[in-house]
Amino acid sequence: MDTLPPMVSICIPPELAVEAMAKAQEQPPLHPAWAKGHQRGRHFVISTNSLEDLSELADFARVELEEPEMPLSKSRRQACQALLDRTHRYAVLEALGECHCMAVAWRDKPLRGTKASSRIVKELNESSKGLTRRKR
Repeated sequence: MDTLPPMVSICIPPELAVEAMAKAQEQPPLHPAWAKGHQRGRHFVISTNSLEDLSELADFARVELEEPEMPLSKSRRQACQALLDRTHRYAVLEALGECHCMAVAWRDKPLRGTKASSRIVKELNESSKGLTRRKR
């Protein structure tokens, strides 16, 4: 018997919340994940049971870390790393090239939160370098 995917709630870090709320208001939405966001107290939370939605959130954070439109402040870098870590807790992420990533599977059990969220960025960078070496 197939089980339904888990419903997860990802809290968007305050540094990214205004941008996330703006994406949620766009018509048509850039991606359905942003429209699933809601204000919970002072936090902006996205609740979903879709791997595609987690892919969108993780990819947004990784692109912002790897190819920012403007130089990243320390707080914005930390916010992007935290968002990437929060998606990584629930789904297995794979690198797509040097700056994108994708959620490929649900984890059986969510990982514990870590303070070393930059570790995930390093793992994705290392796996993407392996992909580019294999293509040559």
